[in-house]
Amino acid sequence: MAEAFQTIPDPETKPQIGTAHITPRGLIFGLVVVVWIVFWNTHAEYISHSSRMNISHFPMVLLCTYVLVVLGNQMVRWARPGLALSQNDLLVVLAMGLLAASIPAYGLTSFFLGMISVPYYLATPENQWGEYVHPYLPDWLVLSNEGGAMQWLYEGLPAGQSIPWAVWVVPLFWWLSVIAAITLGCMALSSMLRKQWAEHERVAYPVLGPPVELASAADAIPGTGILRDKVFWAGCVLIFFIKAWNILSYFWPAIPIIWLGQQWFYFARFYPPQHTGVNFFTIGFAYFANIDLLFSILAFHLIYLNEIALFRRIGLTLSAKTGPGDPVAGLQSAGAYIAMVFWMLWTARSHLKAVFLKAWKPDHDLDDSNEMMSHRAAVVSFVVSLLFVALWLHTAGLAWKFSIPITLGLFVTYIGLARVIAETGVVYMSTPITEAGFTDLFFHPGDYSAAARAQITLFGALRCQAKAMFMVPLVHVVKLGEHLGGGRRLLGTVLLTLVVGTGWAIVLTLYLSYTHGAYNFNDFPFTRYPPRVYDALVNAIKEVPEYKPQRYLFIGAGVGLFSLMSVLRYRFTWWPLHPMGMIVPVGHAMHSTMSIFLAWSAKAIILKIGGARLYHRSRPFFVGMLVGYGLAISLSYVVDQIWFPGRGHHMHSW
Repeated sequence: MAEAFQTIPDPETKPQIGTAHITPRGLIFGLVVVVWIVFWNTHAEYISHSSRMNISHFPMVLLCTYVLVVLGNQMVRWARPGLALSQNDLLVVLAMGLLAASIPAYGLTSFFLGMISVPYYLATPENQWGEYVHPYLPDWLVLSNEGGAMQWLYEGLPAGQSIPWAVWVVPLFWWLSVIAAITLGCMALSSMLRKQWAEHERVAYPVLGPPVELASAADAIPGTGILRDKVFWAGCVLIFFIKAWNILSYFWPAIPIIWLGQQWFYFARFYPPQHTGVNFFTIGFAYFANIDLLFSILAFHLIYLNEIALFRRIGLTLSAKTGPGDPVAGLQSAGAYIAMVFWMLWTARSHLKAVFLKAWKPDHDLDDSNEMMSHRAAVVSFVVSLLFVALWLHTAGLAWKFSIPITLGLFVTYIGLARVIAETGVVYMSTPITEAGFTDLFFHPGDYSAAARAQITLFGALRCQAKAMFMVPLVHVVKLGEHLGGGRRLLGTVLLTLVVGTGWAIVLTLYLSYTHGAYNFNDFPFTRYPPRVYDALVNAIKEVPEYKPQRYLFIGAGVGLFSLMSVLRYRFTWWPLHPMGMIVPVGHAMHSTMSIFLAWSAKAIILKIGGARLYHRSRPFFVGMLVGYGLAISLSYVVDQIWFPGRGHHMHSW
């Protein structure tokens, strides 16, 4: 799956592994950025009620912060060159920011803290949680409402009371232990797969294209570089004006706004509605992806639409769905997703064999000196992670026959999502199948006891809204390690970022919850989604879901079609459809269809007119689009804090 155009600067300008390093200045500034990103994201979601800052795989809070850092650093470079950050320092900030932005609010903390805090507080005779859910919830994983601790969390502390930190110690200890184990496994996998993806298969990593080009401005010769490019500033000014214009309507509602967001179009009976909103954020990253891949996403989207309409017309319904969206598309996409992971592992079999041999025999000729972890450390860490997660699930009350496939399914889905984002650059993307859905492939619904359903549901609190924990940012961080003198130097930086970021996010979230009352957050993952999940659990325990056998036909069709597309793709250079296109169109990515179409159209026209030279010449325009977008969102947040505190405006969302 080689890419025609690389998102990283050309080899002659790219720092070679071993020539750069992480400076104390870059590390300290990166920690400041970590603390700021967690605060900004948490405050925006819970207190100011402004734009959604963390609903993508390159979170808006990171884009805004990084843009301000890059532009501010350029001003410092002009005034006091000795105080400015280098390109290397900016890449360290980027790496730390990628990890930090995956933690707060919609990342790890919201849904997770909501799931473990709500089951006793909101239990009523009507919802029957006490009868069907409470008997299966371990007291060392879920918080009771004893002493009103959870009531205060959601409604605010009474006068004279202090935050009951002590009640959180035991549950958070055990949850953070399994989070650490999963993260360790993700770190190990990211390290083991870097060479295969980045060097052997030359995966594009489109998400890294714009920020790496921005970082190059720090070491550019005076008077040159992307920040001196008129094409860059044309894209920046254009998008900034379009987005910032709407800020005027905050003060004067009569001013017409430029609305390009949530718009749905119903064009025919039986067809699902189509999202026609334009998101410049999506376009900016998608432009750096392979053009065949963008075309394939659109082609399979149309195929899925017609399939859905056909099966609706003939009356075929599926009572259970493995992934988001319509089951017809969701199940096929889930099958393709599973096939992609196993196809990817099969393609990497020689490399993985060498990795395990290196772990067993240190004198093996495979060089791992530039990886974030030595291959021996990575293999041991991954095995320890698997064992710990499976044992943790079993200790929580889940039988081995479920805990083992759940653990394997967890990493299958994580690897898959990381690969999809690394190839496509589609920043709004969720997994078409979860670890629970993976396990469902091997069991009948009647095989699950009430206790098993409860434990699997509770463990789903770590699903991070299908963001795959830290796997997606980690595979991009180890790629950045090539610019930082080798990934091994990133290991301490990664651990420091995760510890500081996670601890700060949890403490800040609990403090704001007890101070303001979590129900005032209006944050769906924290206060709205968990009750729905527990209601669904009660229904599943009371009435076993029916899984129609047709679901396996659709999953099998997805596996078979993806495998066929992969063979054709590798066998024939002229084959136009990329198999990855089967996976992207469902889930959250369905909001991006119009934006992907515009990115593909622009890139196709540019390549047709001017070839690779014009494509590279036009890239600064799309980087400028992202910079202008980030500046407009930052300005909107500042305006909200000054003139509309607590009544923010949603300038950025899906």
